[in-house]
Amino acid sequence: MNRRHFFEKFVGALFGGTALAFFAPALAYLFPNRNFGATGREFADAFGQVISANSIPENGNQIGMLGGKPAIVLRNNGELVALSAVCTHLGCIVTFNSGANIFQCPCHGGKYDRDGNVIAGPPPEPLERINIKIEDDKIVLS
Repeated sequence: MNRRHFFEKFVGALFGGTALAFFAPALAYLFPNRNFGATGREFADAFGQVISANSIPENGNQIGMLGGKPAIVLRNNGELVALSAVCTHLGCIVTFNSGANIFQCPCHGGKYDRDGNVIAGPPPEPLERINIKIEDDKIVLS
């Protein structure tokens, strides 16, 4: 290997490494680890398949499964409201921050108020509302 060939390889590796260092965080942002926190089967095992209407206190919430999908059921002023627990940005599962009284996406920091409206971050739309009904103290899809 002559000097010219060595120098070409060295400069190529230098620019390639710099480009990788620049683009890796951008790719991590665009394609988050959706397994951060409980999702899928782990979510169902952790939170159970059925949400009880009586288990949700006034101004409280419970995260569980409705129709096989992650959901949040809230009690606001005596009324039960269900929202999808799937962030509208890239599909990560939101969690409740009781200190701030908001729902947060662990992937990119999207924030939703208790009604599911976007208050900060990259989510383009509010959390989807889910129609529910109560049968024998169990919350089910209507």
